[in-house]
Amino acid sequence: MKTVVYIDGQNFLYKASDVLIKGGLIQDKQELYNLDIRGLIAHIIPDTEIDIKYYGAKIKVISDKNEDILTKSRKFSDNLRRLKNTLAKQNIRFIESGKLKLRDSDICKNCGHQDLRFQEKGVDVGIAVDMIVDAFAQKYEQFVILSSDTDLIPAIKIIKTRVPMLVYLGFSDKLTNAINSQVTKTETIRDSEIVESYKRLNPPRLVS
Repeated sequence: MKTVVYIDGQNFLYKASDVLIKGGLIQDKQELYNLDIRGLIAHIIPDTEIDIKYYGAKIKVISDKNEDILTKSRKFSDNLRRLKNTLAKQNIRFIESGKLKLRDSDICKNCGHQDLRFQEKGVDVGIAVDMIVDAFAQKYEQFVILSSDTDLIPAIKIIKTRVPMLVYLGFSDKLTNAINSQVTKTETIRDSEIVESYKRLNPPRLVS
């Protein structure tokens, strides 16, 4: 069976980073760019032929007079370059889709502070278009969607009439019922699997 996996990049990394921050392996979401994504997916979706498509925003430094925004923009772009190198080594195709937008972050529960953060917008459109094109081309027998974006549901309703197997792959504590109800099968990513996929590419440093 030939399988294709569609990953909503920022959505996936943010949820994975929450797990790793909780486990004390990283301190900030922007630190996560080195993860064995192919190994993680192959463990959950065993198949000898898996094409993986990872969707993210175009690398771009946002010019702004605000030094904080400029610094964060450069850091985001640098980390995205590192991530693209990681994906290339795993034979995962990075697809530029959507734009990078500034938005207010969530308010910190401890200190009440709120700052600006970057968010990728429009990625769901790129995923939806590619899923429909691939479904009509009949290149794959199994579609795996690693995204909890309910904006994908109209596309899911179209492709499930043409694809034998449609799998929703989500985090065990953050599954979306609206997507779950539309697919053939749902698989979950456990926190321990995220930790192991991180450790495979980030061995502990030896203390001298």
